[in-house]
Amino acid sequence: MSFDVRHPNAYNGRFPNFREPSEIGCFSLDGERRYHDDNHQLKYICMPNNFDYLDMDLNEGYDVAIRKEFGKKERLDSFLTWILHHQDQVQRCFKHQSSNELNIDFVCFRGLLTAVCNTIYENKDDWLICATKYKSVIYLCAFDTEQSIQRRETATERDKVMSFWGYKFEQYMSADSPTSSPDLSVPVNEKEEYCIVLKGRLNSHTILFSAEVDGKDPEYLNNPNAEPVSTKSYTELKTSRIITTHRQNQNFARFKLLKWWLQSFLAGIPKIICGFRDDQGVVRNLDIFPVHDIPKMAQNMWSPAATLNFSSCFLDFVKRCVKKDDPYVVYKFYWTPGSPITCEELKSPTEYQVLPEWYITNFKI
Repeated sequence: MSFDVRHPNAYNGRFPNFREPSEIGCFSLDGERRYHDDNHQLKYICMPNNFDYLDMDLNEGYDVAIRKEFGKKERLDSFLTWILHHQDQVQRCFKHQSSNELNIDFVCFRGLLTAVCNTIYENKDDWLICATKYKSVIYLCAFDTEQSIQRRETATERDKVMSFWGYKFEQYMSADSPTSSPDLSVPVNEKEEYCIVLKGRLNSHTILFSAEVDGKDPEYLNNPNAEPVSTKSYTELKTSRIITTHRQNQNFARFKLLKWWLQSFLAGIPKIICGFRDDQGVVRNLDIFPVHDIPKMAQNMWSPAATLNFSSCFLDFVKRCVKKDDPYVVYKFYWTPGSPITCEELKSPTEYQVLPEWYITNFKI
C-alpha cells in the first residue's frame, strides 16, 4: 500500500482537534544508558544575569566528553520499560469504560511524531518507521535509514564538534536544583536523559508518547498559580548561528523554527531559549521564543494546521495498513522526499522487530 504526500496547501485549513498533552510519568537514563524509574536526571534552567555580551565557549570539555553511541539500537526499550513498571497507571489513564481494552491507538517517542508532522515541508531527509499491533495498541518505532547511517559514518570532526555544542549549551544553562548553579567542571555526558511520559490526542487518535526534556523553569514553579505537573513548567534549550543576512533569517524561520515549534508544541512546552553562537562555537547572546508566537515569526512560510492535519492523515493510513494484532508481525513505512509513503508487511522482521520478547511476556494489561 502507498500514501501520497501532497502539497502542504492540501492539508491547510482548520486546526485539528489537538488536546494539550498531560504528563503522567517520567524516567531517567544514566551515563551508561541504564533505566531508572525516577527523576534524578531532571535539570533546572539557570538564566544568566544578562542576555547580551555573553562568552559561553561551547568547545570547552569536548576532549573529555562522554559521547552518545548511535550504533546501538535501543528502539523503544526505555519507554517500554516504563510501561511495564506502571501498568496499573496506564490502565487507569487509558481504560475503555465499556470494555477491558486500552483506549490507546499509538505508542511512540515524540521525535517520531515531529518527523511525521514535518514531512510535508522536508526536502532532504528520509525516514523509516516500523509498526506492530499488540493487544489493540499500535507501537511505532523509528529506525535509521541508509541515508542517516551514511551521514553519521562520514561525519567530519567539525560535524562532531558542532553536535557537541548543543549538549555543552545545556550544561551552561541548567543545574541540578532550582537554587544551585551550573557545574561546568564535570565532563558532558551525552548519554544522560530525563524523559517525561505524556497522554495526548490528535483528532481521533489517542497517543501515549515519551519526550526528552531539557529542564524545568524555576520562575514558573515560583508562580503561585503554577500547575506543578503541567508541561508548561518545562523549557527547551537550543543553539543557532548568529543571523547576519536576510537569507539566513529566512532559512532560520522556514526550517529551524518549524522543527522547534513542532517539538515543543507536541509536548505542551511553552518556551524555547536559544543561544546564538558565532562560527567558533561561542554563544554571544540569548533570546527567548514563546512557542505560541513562533508561527507568526515564520511569516507564513509554513502552516501549523497543515503539519498536524497531515500527521492525522498519516496515522489514519497506519491504522488501515496495520491489521494483524500480533507482536511478531512488523509493518514497514518508508518515505523519501518527493515520493509516496510506502507500507509493506515484513516476511522476516528480525532486524526491525519493534517489541522485545521481555515486553511481550510481561505486558499483562
